[in-house]
Amino acid sequence: MRFLMLSKFLKRREIMLRNNLIVLLLAAAGLFSSCEEGNHYSLTGNLPARYDGCLVKLTPATFYFSKEKTCPVDSIKIQDGKFRFDGTVQKPTVYVVTIDDVDYQIPDMGSMTVVIEPGDITMVYDTLGIIVSGTPVNERYMATIGEAKRETVRQRQLLWQERDSVKRLPGSVENEVDTYYNQKSSTIFKENIIPASENFIREYRGTEIGEFFFFHCCGMDAYSKAFVDKIYPTIRPEIREQYEALIRARQEKQDYFMYSQKATKVGMPYREVVARTPEGEEIRLSDYIGKKQLVLLDFWASWCIPCIQEIPLLKKLQEKYEHQGLQIVGVSVDSDREKWEGALDKHHPAGIQISELKGWESTSRVDYGVQAIPFTVLIDTSGKIHARNPHGPLLEEIIEKYFSRK
Repeated sequence: MRFLMLSKFLKRREIMLRNNLIVLLLAAAGLFSSCEEGNHYSLTGNLPARYDGCLVKLTPATFYFSKEKTCPVDSIKIQDGKFRFDGTVQKPTVYVVTIDDVDYQIPDMGSMTVVIEPGDITMVYDTLGIIVSGTPVNERYMATIGEAKRETVRQRQLLWQERDSVKRLPGSVENEVDTYYNQKSSTIFKENIIPASENFIREYRGTEIGEFFFFHCCGMDAYSKAFVDKIYPTIRPEIREQYEALIRARQEKQDYFMYSQKATKVGMPYREVVARTPEGEEIRLSDYIGKKQLVLLDFWASWCIPCIQEIPLLKKLQEKYEHQGLQIVGVSVDSDREKWEGALDKHHPAGIQISELKGWESTSRVDYGVQAIPFTVLIDTSGKIHARNPHGPLLEEIIEKYFSRK
């Protein structure tokens, strides 16, 4: 009898526990669902019809000095000038909207930046750029930085119209006109963007939003010292370390570049250049030093108009002095193989042609302290630098005198 009563008691207890568990699970599910709904965002965009069919991507923004790589969290094709992203987010986070892997190509002064946060966000395009609205941080962004960007675009549009009118006036010098109006354009940026950026960043000081825009709205040198002194200490230590590492690397790079300019003065020994021909053959500058009477290094690129304009002179020099021992080595600072080879096929520059295809990061450019192209270096048969960056008649004169002494 006692056993039967105990059995019934245990069974009732088991049922109660099971029911309680079900209630708890349902409550948890409801709470989770409520949290999901509370963190939901939508991003709706309205763009010009020319982007129909293009793939638009939503990607977490990263600091420009960060080595972190991010991937798109969503992508969709634009239809009828519209796109929409939906998802959940735990806290306001900066994202970048790109089209076909290219930063947004409209007058919005950079890529299309948006703060993803709970709520319904809209992005609308007009002739001054993008208007972002619908959620608190984006509304504050538009009221400060966003409006400053739009005002900058508006003023610059008027400025360029004025510049073009001035260029059409008799006696105007194009380079001087461009210089004057570029300076005015820079002033417009400073007067609009910097104060607005400082206001927004000050408002979001100590947050990841504030950190991102502190580094990405303007260059650090653009802000007032008092502003930097107030904001910089609030940046997370790991972010400061990444930024300071970049500054150190830039300084080291600049120091080496300055050293390279001194190390390649007239009378100094040449520095090795290693690169490949279009056919893939590795060429070393040392292959020619001592075997040729004079080596002419010509730093150039397919996109450099003055470089292309200098090609006929170099061909003339090669034809005149090749039999006396002149060797021209063209060092391209291109990064695009197709464009480099296209320029070779079209212009047939003189001498052996090589490239690292690293663009402005080419080792040889840095090793010779080349700040601008075209850039020439003459190296004598002993491996000493005979002349640094002569062009035109001066280049002809130096080479003529060199061989007249032989």
